[in-house]
Amino acid sequence: MSVVRGTPAVGSLVAYLRSGEREHPVVAIARSLETGGPVLDPADVRVIVGVGPRIYYLPDVETLEALERMLGRVLALPVGGVRVWWPGLSPHSRAGEHPVVLALDGEPHARLLAEFAREFDLSRPRVRGEIGLIEDLRRLAERELSLAREQNRNMKIERHDALTRAEEAEARLREVMRQLEEKGSGQNES
Repeated sequence: MSVVRGTPAVGSLVAYLRSGEREHPVVAIARSLETGGPVLDPADVRVIVGVGPRIYYLPDVETLEALERMLGRVLALPVGGVRVWWPGLSPHSRAGEHPVVLALDGEPHARLLAEFAREFDLSRPRVRGEIGLIEDLRRLAERELSLAREQNRNMKIERHDALTRAEEAEARLREVMRQLEEKGSGQNES
């Protein structure tokens, strides 16, 4: 784990993060609001991320503020957080592509570590691509379902209209038949 303090060190970190040659994710750990040390133990994080990724600890607010100025609020690291920056980081990256996990007041260490592990696994570029494909298919299925429901509703309206017209025609036919019977019985009486 490397400790990052001061604007020049943050500048070097940001340059590395934006490097197009980077093959591994980078994990940054901020200071815990409760303990004053890292929000997660770097050794526990190493077990989750493996040997390739670099792990940085940003212990002070000034360093975190410098990071926010350079990366922007969406991709920065807040106090009490742990963030993963995957290769391909750019000013146009979305926060969900580089997830951050925040420690909640009184949250057990194991729970925060489990949430970090989950976010790390789900945000892997290969997994993100699969999830994106699944989401695209889900949106397409929802659209097709919506169209089918609309068609079904239209068919029900058409069916109801046809049934109403048929009932009206039957009522008119009964009325005409009744009138014919009345005329026929009136002629027979004369």
